[in-house]
Amino acid sequence: MKRSLAIALLVLLAALVAISYMAKRPKPKTPVIVLPEKISFFFTDPLRPENPSHCIDTILIGAIDASTRCIDAAIYGFDRPNILNAFLRAHQRGVVIRIVTEKDIYDNPRYRPTYQAMQEAGIPVKLDNNVSKYEYLMHNKFIVIDRHRVWTGSCNLTYAGFTYNGNDAVLIDSRDLAEAYTLEFEEMFLYNRWGERKSDNNEELFSIGGKKVELYISPSDMVETQVIKKIDSARSSIFLAMFYLTNDHIYTAIKRAIERGVTVKAVLDERGASNNHSEALKLVRNENGVIDALSGLVHHKFCVIDKDGPDPIVITGSANWSRAGMNYNDDNTLIIHDRSAADAYFAQWCKLCDDATCLYPHSADISPPEPPRVTYHHYNRGPCHARIEWNTSQIAATSYNLYRSETPDGPYELVANISKKEALKSSDYQKAEEKDGMEGSYYAHYDDFDVSPGITYYYVLTTLVGDIESSYSNVYSEKIQPAPAAPNTFSLRWSTANQ
Repeated sequence: MKRSLAIALLVLLAALVAISYMAKRPKPKTPVIVLPEKISFFFTDPLRPENPSHCIDTILIGAIDASTRCIDAAIYGFDRPNILNAFLRAHQRGVVIRIVTEKDIYDNPRYRPTYQAMQEAGIPVKLDNNVSKYEYLMHNKFIVIDRHRVWTGSCNLTYAGFTYNGNDAVLIDSRDLAEAYTLEFEEMFLYNRWGERKSDNNEELFSIGGKKVELYISPSDMVETQVIKKIDSARSSIFLAMFYLTNDHIYTAIKRAIERGVTVKAVLDERGASNNHSEALKLVRNENGVIDALSGLVHHKFCVIDKDGPDPIVITGSANWSRAGMNYNDDNTLIIHDRSAADAYFAQWCKLCDDATCLYPHSADISPPEPPRVTYHHYNRGPCHARIEWNTSQIAATSYNLYRSETPDGPYELVANISKKEALKSSDYQKAEEKDGMEGSYYAHYDDFDVSPGITYYYVLTTLVGDIESSYSNVYSEKIQPAPAAPNTFSLRWSTANQ
């Protein structure tokens, strides 16, 4: 009798464990739909940021709206209302959604409302626990849809990410690749493993629609080693579009490529290049790179290798080419062997390079001069004032006029005239010292304190060469935040060194 009771209890316990496990995993709502294997590439258009026809968020929203069973998303910055609404629509029609994100991004007042809206709707949001001396990041930007479709790349789900910043996304239909990303997701969501505590349990080599694809997860898959191998394999050309290039080992591999006669050209983000750990200015000094001129960021992390060779390669993903991105953060990197991919990414590289070399530094040499570009990518907004930041690398410029309005269409009134000397002194992104004989930042700022909390102000700048003034720049707007009621204890944990 006792033996029968024990057996019954064991059977009951096993059933409870199985039920608990199945409750954690998304349950299929409809029969499985098998789509043909396919790889598609998409790029933001920061040169036309206000043109909705060029906004790739519609692609992601379409994929979410087409979901029928489950969505797993490992995402970083998230404030895009139309994507939030797509997630909520999917949840309302019974799609099982699970989210993981970086804890300090969740704590950031800019992003917290979006994540809280998902939680209030009943969507679970798991925060990272990658705690160490340097407090590394859950920096992924991937979404697995219905266990057969993967969205990944460099693009955060933010307004700037889809408009002003240069970003790329890859949408891949492949059940095998989706399974690898799901394993990575569940290490974080189910087992609370982050960073160096994760196991190397995913497949790395795939054939998708006849194309060889490699997937490497940071930090478990030795991503830095894989990237260096591909750079060392280059025989003719390497084209990079890069936010952060601070990894010494990768830069040394790039130097080896240059020394053996490989053509190396890079478009480098100005903010990333001004980082004290950056290797970017070395490439610029040696005429292997240019600094971008976008209003937003060159937020890409891509590289095109041997685009005209027998095995053209694209490296892309969420991981910056930094020590943290390769070896410590939760990130993912794809290596795609495909000529169509290489052609698409090289075309994007050419757009960014042409813009950087055409706009600056000689755009004030004509009469009237071209206006400067006001940027959208500074991280230092504060209460009770507006900060306006712009590129000052126009050689012939002698001063700048700043205008303000309370409506986007004006009329604009003059706020300040800033001399070129004053503008250059204002930059708080300069390197602590000159590195390789070059300054690290071209950007200046002006803080407007003659403003009222709660009001949105619109700003434009002009370039002056003597008395000759340019037309208005692009419009920058900012809603003035009130002073905090109590001492502000919020601290954003990440630093540029950990990107």
